[in-house]
Amino acid sequence: MSKQNIMKLNPIIFIGLLGLVSCVPQRQFQDLQKSYNDEIQKNADCNKKNAGLQDRTDQDDKALTDENARVQALGRDTTLMGTSIRKLTSLNAQINDDYQKLLDKERELESGNKMKTLELSSQLDEIRHKLNEKSVELNNKEDSLNKLNSQLITTRQNLDAREKRVKELSNVLNKKDSTVKALKNTISDALLGFKEKGLTVSIKDGKVYVSVEDKLLFQSGKYALNSDGKAALMQLASALTRMPDVNIMVEGHTDNVPYKGNGILIDNLDLSAKRATEVARILTNEGKIAPAKVIAAGRGDTEPVASNDTPEGRAKNRRTEIILTPNLGELFKVLNEN
Repeated sequence: MSKQNIMKLNPIIFIGLLGLVSCVPQRQFQDLQKSYNDEIQKNADCNKKNAGLQDRTDQDDKALTDENARVQALGRDTTLMGTSIRKLTSLNAQINDDYQKLLDKERELESGNKMKTLELSSQLDEIRHKLNEKSVELNNKEDSLNKLNSQLITTRQNLDAREKRVKELSNVLNKKDSTVKALKNTISDALLGFKEKGLTVSIKDGKVYVSVEDKLLFQSGKYALNSDGKAALMQLASALTRMPDVNIMVEGHTDNVPYKGNGILIDNLDLSAKRATEVARILTNEGKIAPAKVIAAGRGDTEPVASNDTPEGRAKNRRTEIILTPNLGELFKVLNEN
């Protein structure tokens, strides 16, 4: 067994192997345990970051909606300010006209009644005062309008930047979904001849699951591969060698019926782990898939997909799942940049 394959074994498997081979040094056992835990953590981090991406996209969509509402409000304020300025400008012109008329009247009455002249002069001062007030008000309105226009330009620039970021995130998400769908279609086409023999291909949590029933791969209670099962795995390996950016997790599953073996294996967990290891070994040794991309794990009866109360349900639970995860490096890069 190569060092790379040993690093992918579940710690429980080591217990079984320790019964088959000579004692393994404690340091090597700890290194293998750490490697397995690191791979599990990477898989969890991938799911967490994928969920985080969706949350970030939802938040940016909400922010985009808020910014659009703000732009509309600023547009309405700008329209109202423009209307007010036009009214003030018209009023200013009218005041100027009245002022000119009073000047003309003042010239006509220069030789007339002094009291009338004083009255007209008082009226003229009052008009001048009102004119000054309106001029100040007009200037203030113009300043406010300029500030609103500046704020509107800045808001539009921020909105464009947000739209660009949302578009980038959406494009990466769409690309990831397209990659997963393309991977599923490729694997489905490669394994088409085995679908009637207990093999299914599906997408779950952004990954492609190849689920193979026990009857296609192994005899009951055994971990040696059948000829049909080996043929299916070689078909799968042929497709995967053309996709170097796909990581592979092989999981063995059993029903809850206690294992009754020959003493080499202890229980269902041992059996599921050994079966997963055999599948991983075929994919790497004979299928020529890089060992660093393959992990084998035994789940025993801990993750049933059907009830163990019926023969049909137990048959569905006795399965091997090959979980294919595309490389999400580009997606994480965009997340970090934003």
